[in-house]
Amino acid sequence: MNKKIWKDTAVYVGIAAFFIVLSYAFMPEVLSGKIVNQSDISGWRGMAQESMEWNATHPDDKAMWTDSMFGGMPNATMLDDFQGDFTKFIYKALLWGKRPASYLFLALLGAFLMMMALGVNRFIAVIGAVAVAFCSYNFQIIQVGHNTKMQAIALAPWAIAAFVFTYRKAFGTGGSKHKIPVITLGAALFGLAISMQIKANHVQITYYLAIILLIYALATLIWVLLKENRHNLGNFALASALLLVFGLVGIGTNANKLMPTAAYAPFTMRGGSELSGNANANADGLSLDYATAWSYGIEETPNLLIPNFNGGSSSGALDVDSAVGELFRKAGQNPQKVCSALPLYWGPQPFTAGPMYIGAISIFLFILGLFLIDGREKWWLLACTVLAVLLAWGNHFLWFTQLWFDYAPMYSKFRTVSMALVILQFCVPLLGVYTLDRIVREEIPHRRIVKAVWWSFGITAGFCLASALVPSIAGNFSAASDAGMQDVIADALRQDRRHLLQVDAMRSFTLITLAAGAIMFSYLKPDPFVAKGRICIAAGVIAVLMVFDLWSVGKRYLCSEDFITPRQFSSQFNERAVDKDILSDKDLSYRVLDLSENTFNSSVTSYRHKSIGGYSPTKMQRYQDLIDHNISFEIKDFYSAMKGASTLDDIQKAVPYMPVMSMLNLKHIIIGADYPAVTNPYAFGAAWTVDSVKTVSNADDELAAVSDTDLRHTAVVRKENDPSNHRYAAAPEALPLGRVEDARICITYYSPNELRYSYSSTTPCIAVF
Repeated sequence: MNKKIWKDTAVYVGIAAFFIVLSYAFMPEVLSGKIVNQSDISGWRGMAQESMEWNATHPDDKAMWTDSMFGGMPNATMLDDFQGDFTKFIYKALLWGKRPASYLFLALLGAFLMMMALGVNRFIAVIGAVAVAFCSYNFQIIQVGHNTKMQAIALAPWAIAAFVFTYRKAFGTGGSKHKIPVITLGAALFGLAISMQIKANHVQITYYLAIILLIYALATLIWVLLKENRHNLGNFALASALLLVFGLVGIGTNANKLMPTAAYAPFTMRGGSELSGNANANADGLSLDYATAWSYGIEETPNLLIPNFNGGSSSGALDVDSAVGELFRKAGQNPQKVCSALPLYWGPQPFTAGPMYIGAISIFLFILGLFLIDGREKWWLLACTVLAVLLAWGNHFLWFTQLWFDYAPMYSKFRTVSMALVILQFCVPLLGVYTLDRIVREEIPHRRIVKAVWWSFGITAGFCLASALVPSIAGNFSAASDAGMQDVIADALRQDRRHLLQVDAMRSFTLITLAAGAIMFSYLKPDPFVAKGRICIAAGVIAVLMVFDLWSVGKRYLCSEDFITPRQFSSQFNERAVDKDILSDKDLSYRVLDLSENTFNSSVTSYRHKSIGGYSPTKMQRYQDLIDHNISFEIKDFYSAMKGASTLDDIQKAVPYMPVMSMLNLKHIIIGADYPAVTNPYAFGAAWTVDSVKTVSNADDELAAVSDTDLRHTAVVRKENDPSNHRYAAAPEALPLGRVEDARICITYYSPNELRYSYSSTTPCIAVF
């Protein structure tokens, strides 16, 4: 017995070691101290810099607010630095190692446990772990910097594993008394896994995980209610109760993070707009158009099977001997530079980092499973898969999306509905590897396997071959981005997109043919012993093919060129000449408009300044309304005023009055990194006094009044926010009227958590901060 324990332990340690080697072999650059050049991490660094600097020097007075973006906003969703989290050390331990290789290892180990929980042989489970962790989407999100999403995806299989383990143990052999300890252990592990998964802080991935768990629980309940299984009803109820209790405990360990986020959410873009003219007026979530902007096209769904079915990435590389490269070579230009970043994607999404390629072999095995596997394991995995695809289609399958948007709890809070395809990342390999395991165990008649292999091969490899021979199946290879190109360039690009499809279609066809051939090879002779040995060899061949398949496609989206040194990463925040010019202003509080960056989609400016713009997926909705109705038009007014200006002095003299941005204390305007900043002479300052208060009844009137009121002399207040309605305010007739000319008010101290002002005035007056 002891020898078996030691042997099993050695095997599992070896598997874990293999996962570590695989993770770091894919990205060996991290071992030399390099990091991924992630655009979203750059955005986060800019938005969080003020709070990070303050927290480093004031550990007992952590920043709750930052003034560095969008006129100021809470930082509840920016920094994961909440007090009272006693499980955080476990989370840090799980992420041990060099990131993002540690993410990959975490995903491999979790997926392995998920396969094992479903009863898959441990060596076959290794194949499934690779299929889940090396899905191309993971490398795309790592490359752009969606680290919290990747962590949430990596931890999801851990929760699925514990959930499935608990139910399966509840229905195993033995009496109820003997099952209670193991069921309780499984539920406790589920609570821990849920705690860690939520701690990753990507609610949308957690939502999709909840869908998987709910469908599994419903499928299990239906199975229990069948006449022959009703004796398991008590154990099902016990397991469900324990899972619910420990799951709530796991959620509760994140209360210190979830409660501030929940309190802030109604005020963000995901909480809906108060404006009646807004497409999302009075809604408890995002507008449907905004939420479904990134909908997976029905016609691009085959890229689950063929990676370049719709061109791959919106900014991808071509060989210099491509049609575009040849065109520019003939024109006497350097094709290498031109071909390094071209709009190869031609699907219906606005843009994309790449396809959700699940793997040709994974899809083949999944289809094979639909023919061979009976019972609830097939049906709950198929239900999850179909639901995920329908949700991902978004506005291409609008009635279904609208149904979820209107009635599913929280669903209207999420954007990028195509993200639902992460469900396939777990379910497709799970059914495929479960099927392979049952074949290796010889639990399915040989004749049935051979027939199913032919059908699965015909469906998957047949489609790939048809796409290679008749690529017009995929459409005309034209993209919206082609409209701005010369016809000759657009034609060459369409040729290259066609070629990319044909090459990848043949690639998938070849991989499926080899995988199917390996299984068929096992049954060339009727001798069971020979077949058993051959099917084990076939599983090994499939494992090698799958690693090759997903590894090579993953390298398209995360390769050595994506890794840089930390110093190179930080250089994007190096002080520019214009930054130095602005920072010479010793005022304690003023705002900056940076027109040299993407004003409302970049937070580089926020690294050093209090910005009118910035980048945040949780921007306050009221500020977005202000951008849409006022700030964007004032920026256009500034550009119009600049026309005809030939010198900086001309621009300075032409600066128009921009009332809303002046109210926000816009003082400096950046027109270029190497130019001095333009000064807004109309900035109101950090606070000012007004002659009167205009009270309005609702949000529409409030925003309208902001647009047509002299804000320098009149404050606009909604009725419920009128100071006269407040407990400690003066009665309306006691409010001072008339501006006091000698009144002065200015800021004397600034920190993220506290502002101090001094004022002087001969008589009472109204001040606006």
